[in-house]
Amino acid sequence: MFSNIGGKIKLLAKILCWIGIALSIILGVVILTSGETVRVTLNGDLVSTSNVPAGIITIVGGSLLSWISSLFAYGFGQLIENTDSIRDGVQRKA
Repeated sequence: MFSNIGGKIKLLAKILCWIGIALSIILGVVILTSGETVRVTLNGDLVSTSNVPAGIITIVGGSLLSWISSLFAYGFGQLIENTDSIRDGVQRKA
């Protein structure tokens, strides 16, 4: 269960990255297809606004944040693998 923990962390980082990207795309498409939003201004006027910018920002921003956050977890897994490799090399020489 706890052997090769660095590889497991790296795999989990990849999986969570792809799940985050997929959810960002799905949520962005839902926002894009939800139609126009009508809101009332302070002086009582009705203003309709498009959801296109919010949908695009959700798709691009969510995917980018998912990828960036997974880099830290993947890097941590790589660090653990490198540390194990160094330890094994030192133990073989000793």
